[in-house]
Amino acid sequence: MQFILLLRQAPRQLAFGVLHSFGSSFGQTFLVALFVPFISASLGLNATEFANIYAGITIGSALCLPVVGRWIDKVDILSYSLATLGLLALGCVMISVASNVWMLIAALFVLRLAGQGLMSHVSMTGIARYFSKHRGRALAIASFGFPLAEAILPATLLALIATVGWRYTYAGSAAFIVGVLIPVAILLIRGDQKFRAAPARKDKTAPKTASATNGESQTALNADNSNDQAAPSDPEHPRLFRSLYVWFCMPMLAAPPLIMTALFFHQGTISSHKDIDLGWFAAGFTVFAVTSVMGAFGSGPLIDKHSARRLFPWHLIPMMLGIVVLASTTQPFVILIYMGLVGITVGFATTLRTAIIPELVPLDEIGAVRSTLTAVMVLASAMGPAIYGWMFAADISIEVMLMATLIVMAVISILSWLSERPGFYVPPGISPQDSQ
Repeated sequence: MQFILLLRQAPRQLAFGVLHSFGSSFGQTFLVALFVPFISASLGLNATEFANIYAGITIGSALCLPVVGRWIDKVDILSYSLATLGLLALGCVMISVASNVWMLIAALFVLRLAGQGLMSHVSMTGIARYFSKHRGRALAIASFGFPLAEAILPATLLALIATVGWRYTYAGSAAFIVGVLIPVAILLIRGDQKFRAAPARKDKTAPKTASATNGESQTALNADNSNDQAAPSDPEHPRLFRSLYVWFCMPMLAAPPLIMTALFFHQGTISSHKDIDLGWFAAGFTVFAVTSVMGAFGSGPLIDKHSARRLFPWHLIPMMLGIVVLASTTQPFVILIYMGLVGITVGFATTLRTAIIPELVPLDEIGAVRSTLTAVMVLASAMGPAIYGWMFAADISIEVMLMATLIVMAVISILSWLSERPGFYVPPGISPQDSQ
């Protein structure tokens, strides 16, 4: 019922979040990968060359993200959104006319930075800032754009490629962004100054109003008192990145993208070693999509009830169980179980990794912190296939590799749990209870 209530009370703000998570797909790997064979054939690249270019671009865009991402804390979010959408459309145009490798590199860099990085950044940061009492549920709704795009766009774009070719398909994507996504984004929040405004720093010594303490009226049950919560960080209090807390938790943020990307990338090797038809993995992705949505929507109410910080140390458990299942048998049906359990962790992580940030820093620092943590996750996802590739090259058996993965995940989960001990980290000027 709370999900329905949120949709009724803030449909435009939530739709804005969904629009940007959906639009991020134009720079996401799953969609770019559809064009790889056609781009490679057109520009005379082999699979290894393209993979190396793509990995370098991914790392480069991740390094730029903390710099560009922090601007969202200082400007009107609609202006930031329009700049990001414009950059994404530009990337689509650039790749549609790329005639050499250097043009391709520039186009892919713009696509990855705007799509994978900034579009999802706008979606999650905007929702996290605006919603307070039901932040977890709101983030779950906003994240629905990711699986929605995964369900709709691949088949649609493949049909367009077959009909008009890959270049016109990318040009058409740019037209869709400019002609549909940009106008809709403007219509959704044009008149909502509260959602659009960057969080203002307020005097920490100023007395809190009733709305700051108890939330606003019931007519906006979901809409937070975010501007009232914003408080300057105590200059004597260590910043988040100077605390041990974030370094204890950083491996928990990096583990899911690193491990998931690596295992998905090397699924052919895994299927060959276990003598399982690769079609089981294809079917597993459908299960993965369903359970990731279930994980995201299931995590929302739990976050709102218990806080993201309390849940964070436990969210790798489904993925750990999935790896145990994958390592323990060669039966084909285990792939479906494994993919389903991994999907639950990914769904939980989608909402947790954003919901936890307002519980750690003032609202006017969410963009800067989230963009830095996202960069870490992107770097981890780029490193994962290479790390596991080295282990395969060293003739380490898959069973040993998976057990080592399991041990590492258990250790980093324990570290994250230890960081939640009383007094380990106290957010400056806020408390976890403020965001519930």
